[in-house]
Amino acid sequence: MAGFSQPRRSSRQLWLICAVLFLIAFIAGSAFSCMSSPSPSQPAIEDLKLPSHGDAALLTGVISPPDEGRDHIWPDHPVEYRTMPPASGPHFPDPTAPGFYTERPAFGYLVHSLEHGSVVIYYDPAQLSPEIEKSLRAFIKANSDTEIGIVAVPDADFKYPFILTAWDKMLKLDKYDPRVVSAFLAEYLGRGPESPGR
Repeated sequence: MAGFSQPRRSSRQLWLICAVLFLIAFIAGSAFSCMSSPSPSQPAIEDLKLPSHGDAALLTGVISPPDEGRDHIWPDHPVEYRTMPPASGPHFPDPTAPGFYTERPAFGYLVHSLEHGSVVIYYDPAQLSPEIEKSLRAFIKANSDTEIGIVAVPDADFKYPFILTAWDKMLKLDKYDPRVVSAFLAEYLGRGPESPGR
């Protein structure tokens, strides 16, 4: 007696079985990926609200240059600052608006910004990577209004690739560190002689 043979599966049935198996494998893989992937990343330090004061351990290099006064002068008036970049001194009637600059405004405008409580960050363009520029722009966006905030300007004439300045305060950095920048901003942003404070 001849044995009973199973009917051959049609190509359509085989295709359907393969599709179902692929779908099951895809769903299982997606579920495993979701379970094994890390939780959503924390906000970047540039986007976080600044604390009331900066971490003192990150600000040990801050210096306090001698105060050079607060006289207002006209832009055509020659001025020389004893400390460079300046952290105080005679300045022009208009401050520099917060923002990221690819050309440095005259120091007289930048010093006026410091008087209002802004922080001016000098960067060497040769040391500015896309990641650092992105970080600086994020700090500016999160911590500036129309008058008081962060002014990032290029200047390759200084020994250090990054210099942070506030009124009568300066911090020179051998390398860019967002934690240090955040600490400096927390300690000095909005605290110039003509600033309402933070």
